[in-house]
Amino acid sequence: MVYRTYPLIIFVLTLFYFFTSQVYADEIFLDNGDRITGKIITMEEGRLTITTSYAGDISVTWAEIASVKTDSHIQVLLNDGTFLQGIIKESDEKEIRLEIDSIAETVSFHLANVKSINPAPVDIEPIVKLKARFNLGSTLAKGNTETESQHFDGEFVARTEKNRYTVGAEINRVEDDGEQTVNNSIGYIKYDHFVTNKWFLYSNALFEKDRFKDLNLLTALGMGAGYQILESQSINLSGEAGLTYINKDFDNAPDEGYPAGRWAVNFDKYFFDKFIQFFHFNEGFLGVEDTDDILIRSRTGFRIPVYKAFNVTFQINYDWDKRPSPGLKKTDWMYILTLGYQFDT
Repeated sequence: MVYRTYPLIIFVLTLFYFFTSQVYADEIFLDNGDRITGKIITMEEGRLTITTSYAGDISVTWAEIASVKTDSHIQVLLNDGTFLQGIIKESDEKEIRLEIDSIAETVSFHLANVKSINPAPVDIEPIVKLKARFNLGSTLAKGNTETESQHFDGEFVARTEKNRYTVGAEINRVEDDGEQTVNNSIGYIKYDHFVTNKWFLYSNALFEKDRFKDLNLLTALGMGAGYQILESQSINLSGEAGLTYINKDFDNAPDEGYPAGRWAVNFDKYFFDKFIQFFHFNEGFLGVEDTDDILIRSRTGFRIPVYKAFNVTFQINYDWDKRPSPGLKKTDWMYILTLGYQFDT
């Protein structure tokens, strides 16, 4: 009777081996030649956790891994924020070859480019990234000197993988001894469409009013191309070039309009472990028909975080118009100190 149980035992053992080999089919190859077979759980902060049938969970330093292979889908988050999902196939040392269902070919990248595997939901970049800042400044002096000033500037940016939407405004008012000496405002909107990870096409509109520049309304409508050199929460740098049509509606001088070339540079960077942020924006317009038609505006300064998302900002505004309304100066400077709020998802 006993011999009849042998086939049953063999069958059960075969099933056990089959199912356990399916559950623990991921393979980790180390630099020293060792191999670990199991199921990858996660990789966070430079350590890979793999569960095995013979030793439970094992933690391995990511830098000591030569290659990885999986038999099921895993999630991979890269250092640049790219999120991928697929099956890791055999590859060369220090590389991952990820087979993704949605594309015909595999994607390869270096192990050092991997930030995490099967990351927690909070580590995954949001589909829409939001960035906003709002700054307010005001002074009031009474007595021998009667001075009152108000400043506001704000910007909101929504960024998806392929698109970026920007809207912003700036308002300045100053009174000295009851007489207004500054009264200007700027509003702008911009749309960027990324055709690659770095290159984008843009269209934008700028509107400006300035009582003391004799400017009832300046309108600039344009389009062009840009290159996003750097983009992160700690540093951003981009450059743009394109064509714009400018229309100047003056209060007293004759109105004028002309096509112009446009350039822009936008840069910001945190220093000293986010103790201070430097920023610089420069935008210029050069007339196509008459090169004396030149407009330049720049915004440069520092933001110092003071409490959570609040910061103190010192900013210098510089505007230059080579052909202003008759009798007015070409250059305008403004030094601004504000309290602001800024967040970045």
